[in-house]
Amino acid sequence: MTWIKSVLPAALVAGSLAAGALGLGATPASADPPPPPPALGDPVPPWAPAKPAEVWNGQPVVWTTGWGGRWGVWINGGFITLSSNPVTNGG
Repeated sequence: MTWIKSVLPAALVAGSLAAGALGLGATPASADPPPPPPALGDPVPPWAPAKPAEVWNGQPVVWTTGWGGRWGVWINGGFITLSSNPVTNGG
């Protein structure tokens, strides 16, 4: 009984270390790259609020249909909103 309590855990640890060294059970992490930001944005609907500015922080202000539709800018692959949702008048 004491043999099982001491040898079995040691064998499991050694086996998992060997499997890790061989790369078994590990899959390389791969994520899809983010889509490129739209250069001109989405088409602006007639009910959209007025455009707050032409440029912000050196980037063109564009319309996006995401989040119910908002004005904003694309910076470093992320969208910074400059207006609230015109449908709900909020976030």
